[in-house]
Amino acid sequence: MIAAFIYILLFSSVIFFYKKRLELGLPRWAFVLAFLVKVASGFFLTYIYSSHYTDRSTADIFKYYDDAKIMHKALSEKPGDYCSMLSGVGNDNVYYDTTYYAKMNHWYKRNDFGNYNDNHTIIRLNALIMPLSFGSFHVHTVFMCFISFLGLFALYKFFLSLFKTKAFLIYVIVFFIPSVVFWGSGVLKEGLLLFSLGILLLSFYELFFLKRISFKYGLLLFISLFLLLINKNYLLLVILPPLLAYYIVERFRIKRVFLFFISFHFMLFVLFYVGIKVGLDKKPIALIVQKQKDFINLSKGGIFLLSNEYLVRLEPEQENEIAKYKTDSVKLLADAAYMSWRLNNFDDTLGVIENGEQISFKVISKLPRAGSLLQDKPIAATWSSFIGFAPKAFYNSILQPSILKKGSSVERIASLENIGILLFVLVCFIFGDIKNCNKAFLWFSLFVVLIMFLIVGYTTPVAGAIVRYKMPALPFVLMIGLNVICFDKISRFLGRMKRK
Repeated sequence: MIAAFIYILLFSSVIFFYKKRLELGLPRWAFVLAFLVKVASGFFLTYIYSSHYTDRSTADIFKYYDDAKIMHKALSEKPGDYCSMLSGVGNDNVYYDTTYYAKMNHWYKRNDFGNYNDNHTIIRLNALIMPLSFGSFHVHTVFMCFISFLGLFALYKFFLSLFKTKAFLIYVIVFFIPSVVFWGSGVLKEGLLLFSLGILLLSFYELFFLKRISFKYGLLLFISLFLLLINKNYLLLVILPPLLAYYIVERFRIKRVFLFFISFHFMLFVLFYVGIKVGLDKKPIALIVQKQKDFINLSKGGIFLLSNEYLVRLEPEQENEIAKYKTDSVKLLADAAYMSWRLNNFDDTLGVIENGEQISFKVISKLPRAGSLLQDKPIAATWSSFIGFAPKAFYNSILQPSILKKGSSVERIASLENIGILLFVLVCFIFGDIKNCNKAFLWFSLFVVLIMFLIVGYTTPVAGAIVRYKMPALPFVLMIGLNVICFDKISRFLGRMKRK
C-alpha cells in the first residue's frame, strides 16, 4: 500500500499543477478531488471483488492481472520475449503459445467473432505497469484510475468548450455519475475505454472544429482510435458516425440537422451492412443474434473445459463430475453429463464425446449463474424479429435493472441511478428551450446514446451486465438535458411558486 500512496501523491500533484491556456472553469483542487474519489472507488471495487469472488480466475479485476504476471515474469528471465509479447511483434507462434499463453486463463476467448481479442490489451497493459508496481495490485488500481481520469478530464474539456457557463454541472456529470465512478475506477477494460473516448473527442474537436492543427492532437487522435480498435472496437460504431455527422453539420452550416443525421446514419448503415455481407460473406443480423445467444449461454454459468479438439461445458454444480488428472489438467468421469463442441465447428452441439473420459482437459473458467437474466432465448435471425426487438432492447438499456425486481446491492443502486437520470432529463425538457439549444450537439448526443443503447440492449440479456456496458453513454444522456435546460424558466417558475 505504501507504493500505492506514493503514486496517489504523484498523480495528485500532476493534476494540481497542470497548467493550460484553456480556462477550466473550476479550481484545480476540484479535479484532484475527482481523482481521489476515483481512487477510493477503485479500492472499494477491489474489496467487493475480494469479498464476493473467491475464485480469482473468474474475477474480472484479478484475472487479467494474474495472466499479466506470466508475461511480466519473462522480463527478468527473457527480456526479448517480454518485449515481443508486449508489442505483439513476432509472438504469434508455437513457442509463445506453449511457453506463456497456454499458462494463462484468459489470453484466448471462446468466441472472438473475428474481432481483435481485447483480453490481450488489458493483459499487456497490466504487464506494462508491473515493473513500476513493485508487486502491488493497488498500484495497478491507482494507475488505472489516473488513466481513466485523463479520459474524463478530456471529456470535461470537450463539453466545457461548448457550454462555458455550465462548468460545475459538467464537472458533476462527467466525474460523479455512480456507474462511471464505480466501473471506471478498477483494473478493468472500462478505464482504458474512458481514456480513449475522452481523448478521441477532445483531439478531434481541436483538430477539425477549432482547426488547431498540431502534431500533439494528431498523435492523440491516432492513439485514441488505435486503443479503441484493440480494446472495445464496437465503440467506434457508437461514436464515429455521430461525430462525423456533427462535424459536417457545423462545417457546412446545415440547417435541417435532424434530417441530415437520419439520412447520414441510414446511408452508413446500408454501406456497413452491404460491406459485411458482400465483403466478409457474413450476415450482420446473424452475428448480433449469435452474440446474444452466447451471452445467454454464458449467463447460465458452468464449468468450461478445453482440449486440443473440444470445448466442454458442465453445469455449475457438476464439479464432482470431473477428476483431476495432472497438476493443471482434468478428465471427465464416465457418467458425466455435459455439452460439447468441436473447436472447428461451434454450430453443432455434441451430446457425447467418444472416449471423452480418456481425454485430458484444461479448466479454462468456472462461472456462476447470472441472477438477473432478462431473456433465456435469443431472437430469430430475421429482419422482422430484429426490428420488433428494438423497443425492448432500448427499454432494457434505459431502465434495467428494474427497481421493481430484487437484485444485488450494485443493481439496486443502478436502478435508482436510472430513475435519477430519467428524472433529471425530464425536468430539463420541461424547463427547456429546444429552439435555442445547440441542435447539432443535441442530435450528436442523442445518436450516441441511441446507438449505444441499442447495441447493449440487443447483445446483453443480463441486467447486471447492462449496467456496466452502457456506462460510457451516461454522460451523453445527462448532457442532452443540460443542453436544452433554460435556467431562466426555472427561476420564473420558482418565483411564481414563492408568490403563491
